[in-house]
Amino acid sequence: MPKVAINLVTWNGEKFIENCLNAILKQTFSDYLLLIIDNGSVDQTVKIIEEQFLPAFSQKIKLVKNKNNLGFAFAHNQAILWTDSDYVLVLNQDVILEPNFLEKAVRFLEDHHNAGSISGKILRWQFDQNEGWEKSLKSDIIDSLGIKIFKSHKVVDRLAGENDNASSENVTEIFGPCASCPLYCRKALEDVRFEDEFFDNDFFSYKEDIDLAYRLQWRGWKSYYLPEAIAFHERGVKNLDQGGNLYVIKQRKNKSKFIKFHSYKNHIFILLKNLSPRNFWRYGIYIVFYELKKFLYILIFEFSTLRAWQEIFKKFKRMKIKHQLIMSRRLIKDDEMRKWFN
Repeated sequence: MPKVAINLVTWNGEKFIENCLNAILKQTFSDYLLLIIDNGSVDQTVKIIEEQFLPAFSQKIKLVKNKNNLGFAFAHNQAILWTDSDYVLVLNQDVILEPNFLEKAVRFLEDHHNAGSISGKILRWQFDQNEGWEKSLKSDIIDSLGIKIFKSHKVVDRLAGENDNASSENVTEIFGPCASCPLYCRKALEDVRFEDEFFDNDFFSYKEDIDLAYRLQWRGWKSYYLPEAIAFHERGVKNLDQGGNLYVIKQRKNKSKFIKFHSYKNHIFILLKNLSPRNFWRYGIYIVFYELKKFLYILIFEFSTLRAWQEIFKKFKRMKIKHQLIMSRRLIKDDEMRKWFN
């Protein structure tokens, strides 16, 4: 089995897929297998893959077609279970990797055996579908340098929206990587596995990366930001918690009901699963105040999102089981986890 499994989940990604795949095929590190899981695309995504890439690269690329959209978490869990590499690159279809991304990332993990995951330097890929690819732009605006978590458990992408400069050139330990193109050590993923889940299937989509980062931290796996590994991300869904209150409100108005439902539900799942009793006692006032603000806003302006609580109550016992397992297996103390709560 190749050293790296690149797991790419596609869903109606015809405008991205050629550039994404071409960037993978140009990697200077060649010991990989690309497993594409298509989640029931109804556009030209599968046709492009089958006609333009599979015939010439059948030894490097495998395609699996799900009949329906089974969600980010389930599809990536399929891919992880079906491969047996040392490392797993979880890739979004709207990402372009620089040619040496894998080479730099794999070398770092090979040299740091306590590392469970890394985030590269993820910059914004500005793409206007109406202008065409010739007008697309690899910018110097930061998309994510990893995940940052606050005392309230508000979560943002580090330095998102800022210009890339000297301050982002140092290798840094981080809470965890965002899910656009993280590289994971398979041993770390197996260490936090629950049944056949690495990402939590109950999340379906959105914020699975935060949950996984939390679980890896509890087990003592470190995560790093590696500035040498560069990629570009066309972020269709901005982080709803990035920025101040007015910014958040403005962003929420532009998001679909589907995104708001799953993002809200999954944030509660993260708290139920990963927050230790002592850390809740210490930071409860921040968490409750933050959640109360969100709840009141949703109650007044976004009533349809409240149906998330039906799912939360339905899955409460399952989250409780997962919480008990996480707490019983944790290898670091509460105060060690607290260093991440800014």
